[in-house]
Amino acid sequence: MDFLTIFTSSNDLTVTLLRIVLGLIMFPHGAQKVLGWFGGGGIKGTMHHMRAVGLPDIISWLTIIGQFFGSIAILLGFCTRIAGAGIFIIMTGAMIINMPNGWLMNWTGQKKGEGIEYFILLLAINIFIIIKGSGPLALDNLIN
Repeated sequence: MDFLTIFTSSNDLTVTLLRIVLGLIMFPHGAQKVLGWFGGGGIKGTMHHMRAVGLPDIISWLTIIGQFFGSIAILLGFCTRIAGAGIFIIMTGAMIINMPNGWLMNWTGQKKGEGIEYFILLLAINIFIIIKGSGPLALDNLIN
């Protein structure tokens, strides 16, 4: 298997659409953690929160970096499968942490946290992108 195989992609525009949707969903979460945008705490606030829930610093740093730079890579279609795998791992962890909150999102604000339906949707999109690649409108296509 050739190393460049990781950059091959489906020519289906649906893949591009799903990749961009995933990037647009994930970018604000990464920007909250790194830049403090969208009501986030920036790196300092994120580290404080992640320590409070018992995550080791290395996991917190990998999450912060993976979510921010991974979302940008996914939006650009650059190293899409690698970025998708990173986001997949992060969202799996988030889903596990939120499993005690049940299935449904916390629309009414009555639960302690969010349910896992959102994470399941993101994981499904991620699996699709990891399998199919970045689609026809992506930087990955310049590498291959």
